[in-house]
Amino acid sequence: MSKHSKKRKNFNKIIAIILIVIVASVILAISTEITSKETILQNIQNVASQEIQNVSENIILEENNELENTISNETAQNNVVSNEVEEEPKDNTSENREFGNNVAFIGDSRTQAFLMYAGLKDVQDYTNIGLMVDTALTKKFITNDNGEKITILEDLATKNIDTIYIMLGINELGWIYNDIFIKDYENLIDKILEVRPNCEIIVQSIIPVTKTKSEGDSIYNNDKITEYNNLIKDMAKRKGIKYIDLCPVLADKSGNLPEEASTDGIHLNKKYCQKWFKCLKSN
Repeated sequence: MSKHSKKRKNFNKIIAIILIVIVASVILAISTEITSKETILQNIQNVASQEIQNVSENIILEENNELENTISNETAQNNVVSNEVEEEPKDNTSENREFGNNVAFIGDSRTQAFLMYAGLKDVQDYTNIGLMVDTALTKKFITNDNGEKITILEDLATKNIDTIYIMLGINELGWIYNDIFIKDYENLIDKILEVRPNCEIIVQSIIPVTKTKSEGDSIYNNDKITEYNNLIKDMAKRKGIKYIDLCPVLADKSGNLPEEASTDGIHLNKKYCQKWFKCLKSN
């Protein structure tokens, strides 16, 4: 069953429950033989409210599961041809950056997939599904040597990191106020510099989504991404940190992520993650 069919089915359940409540209320209102109308009506409404809550929770759970399964599904597809990776011609004259354990990446599920497809096993991985500019400071998802869950900043304080790449913003596209987004982004950078004052911070543009995704989604659309990227670029200039625009490398002439680059319109496949990596190596 498709996602839209599931949503339609859940919506129909809610409508049916509401109709039951209305019909029951009318029957009770005109009945003269039932002495505890209000009590019975309240019981019916309580049951209906609980059913509506359960259906709503299922809808949210389905959305979260779809996002979390994106990377694992695409990994399974790519494993079939994992032994047939196309190697691009070497160009050591421009690709002069090295990516060892002194380099860290902060990002959401897009960066998570990137690290996997680029084969960056030695870097410090500060990626997490659904990560945002505010939760990057507060979410405890890093496991330290004692098995405790700690924040990115807490772990950074113990590591010898001199370069940090950041890509955030795709999960924040639904935020109402742009100024809160960029304020939280700046706060994240300030907090990182308090812990690692001499490290190089490199912010990357938000990669656009496919045309199909952009035109069919009120949140994940390229107009909003362009708006956010302008804010990020201006912020990087104000703070004197490096900004890498990935759009010329990964987008088509219309500014969209090519349809072939993603199975869900958002997350990049191996081929385009390798293009992404090549861009970082030469900047």
